[in-house]
Amino acid sequence: MSFLALLGLALLVCLALFFAPRILGTYLANRVLTKVLNQPADAPRGRLDPESRFVIQMTESAVSCHRPDGVVETVRWDELQQVQVLTTSDGPFAPDCFWLLRGPETTGCCIPQGATGDAELLDRIQKLPGFDNLAFIEAMGSTQEAIFTCWQRPA
Repeated sequence: MSFLALLGLALLVCLALFFAPRILGTYLANRVLTKVLNQPADAPRGRLDPESRFVIQMTESAVSCHRPDGVVETVRWDELQQVQVLTTSDGPFAPDCFWLLRGPETTGCCIPQGATGDAELLDRIQKLPGFDNLAFIEAMGSTQEAIFTCWQRPA
């Protein structure tokens, strides 16, 4: 073998020794987290689970949240009385931030942040006249039990 061939082989061995533990470590860490969090191994990356199992549907007249247990919560836009953010100290391994869309009396929706369609929901409710973005920002920084009112229908 020539000197250059030996040098190339030595370089490949060094690279393998350097990168193999990192690749194996990442693979094993992902497998452990999958088991600990009880997530399916083929769950889409970058999406929160179980939050993404909640599906938001919006129409011109109403917003609905389809929960994984089959329950559907709905509030009509023209009956929406209040938009709040509920935060808890349960994170990061459990849902800890929820939209509370309150309608008259017993109607409304409780939607976890990370639900499928939540970006579109945020875009829609931020267009409500008088939506308090500062309250929303404060809620996003909260790590304790609290309720932040971001919008309320004028009396």
